[in-house]
Amino acid sequence: MKNIILLISLFTILGCARKQDSSEINAFYFYKLDLTKSIEDKLLVELEYTGKLTDTISFCLPKIVPGIYNSTNFGKFVNDFKAFDTKGNALKTIKKDQNCWTIINASSLSQISYKIDDGWEEFDFTDLRPYRSAESSYSNNAYIISTPAVFGYFKNHKDETIKIEIEKPSEFYGATGLSLTSSSKTTDYFQTNKYSQLVDNPILYSSPDTTKIKLPNINIEVACYSSSGKKLSKKIAEYIKPLLENQTKYLGGKLPVDKYTFIIYHNLNPSETSYYSEGLEHASSTLVLMYIPDNIETIKNTIYRTASHEFFHTIMPIGLHSEEISNYNFNEPKFSKHLWLYEGMTEYFTIHMPIKHKLQTLDNFINTLENKVIEMKKLDPDLPFSELSKNPIKHQNQYMNVYFKGPLLNLCLDIKLRELSNGKYGVQEMIQDLIKEYGPNHPFKDDKLFSEIVRVTGYNELNEFFEKYIENSNTIPLIFELKKVGLNLDWESGKITIEKELTLKQINLRKHWINQ
Repeated sequence: MKNIILLISLFTILGCARKQDSSEINAFYFYKLDLTKSIEDKLLVELEYTGKLTDTISFCLPKIVPGIYNSTNFGKFVNDFKAFDTKGNALKTIKKDQNCWTIINASSLSQISYKIDDGWEEFDFTDLRPYRSAESSYSNNAYIISTPAVFGYFKNHKDETIKIEIEKPSEFYGATGLSLTSSSKTTDYFQTNKYSQLVDNPILYSSPDTTKIKLPNINIEVACYSSSGKKLSKKIAEYIKPLLENQTKYLGGKLPVDKYTFIIYHNLNPSETSYYSEGLEHASSTLVLMYIPDNIETIKNTIYRTASHEFFHTIMPIGLHSEEISNYNFNEPKFSKHLWLYEGMTEYFTIHMPIKHKLQTLDNFINTLENKVIEMKKLDPDLPFSELSKNPIKHQNQYMNVYFKGPLLNLCLDIKLRELSNGKYGVQEMIQDLIKEYGPNHPFKDDKLFSEIVRVTGYNELNEFFEKYIENSNTIPLIFELKKVGLNLDWESGKITIEKELTLKQINLRKHWINQ
């Protein structure tokens, strides 16, 4: 959007502004999806496009979407792809690859249709793999509509309005972050301004089970489906409300979104001893999948941990990100080198907020750090964090280090900043200052972030930290930084002990760091 505004301004300044064709001004996608009619367990997707296309054009579903760092190839769910002209005649189509189709004589195109399969039907241990939370699921009792796994786009036409009509069973409610323009008992209508907004909003259709949470500056909806038939949303909402209140305070009281939806799908696990869950964050929602026993305490605890991490993503990368994310290429993505920020800082906030807000004991906090150290040491110490970030598909076997080494790097950065500022300034303040300068609609340049952090904070000492521990693979200075706050790390065992006699400097620094 920024590039478009600059381009229009340039044309105006030069005195040769181009008059837009009416077909360009009114161009939009109109999708139809009917949940009441499945064909061999597939849904029919119909698209009418109002706009001007070139004679030959590519229609694609994403290879990959933001928040996922491996190829998912959503085109694999498409069957029986067809294109028709304004007279209803079939147009020639050529499948280019797993995700894209070339349409010949597309300037006369009127409609596209295809059948879309789901990725799974019952979330359990069968076909266990990552990123099922990015896939759709169809059953008689619940539909999870993963928008990138259902709806596609024309290349070079990603910034046009998208309207969606969804026919639904009359007893179903659609929970989503999408803007609902109108609704009847059997039909919902949604609209987005561009494709990137559409793919960032999953939808859960099931019997209504929703509870609202009102916080300062943000409205939150908890929407649940459970194969047990029980209603869960009220108990979960009551349980996570204090967490979200504390997170909002921790983030300075102002978030980049004013509406947020937790979409929770629970498939009953008959075992009382084993369970599995995963979550995927989006700009204004989180989808959580659980295979868990019918035990409300286990369910609440699982949601608590997932909700905490994913809700912090409203700050990074939703509120603060580079041009690589802002101008995302869904089929040939260019990755940012700042996973230390997007995932590492998010996970650090997740473990730091409870101790700082006195929701957790120091012993529990230390235990969490010990587990991170132990898991980090199982992975390659010679892989620079920036290399992992730029090439996550290549380094999939090392990717989990963003959740182990990532938060520990930010812990070291936090203590270092607190020391440099006599306790007054840490990574919380650093992120807030960066968002004031950038924010969701003003992405930073990927290669300039480190210098921008130095400028914003005023601490040149950070240059060495970024160069040694993120750009290169020097051993993380965890022993050194923890010592400053009276914690002793034994590197071999990963155990952390508390010093019995602290200096005044250690006492003050620990107080500012974790309020202990």
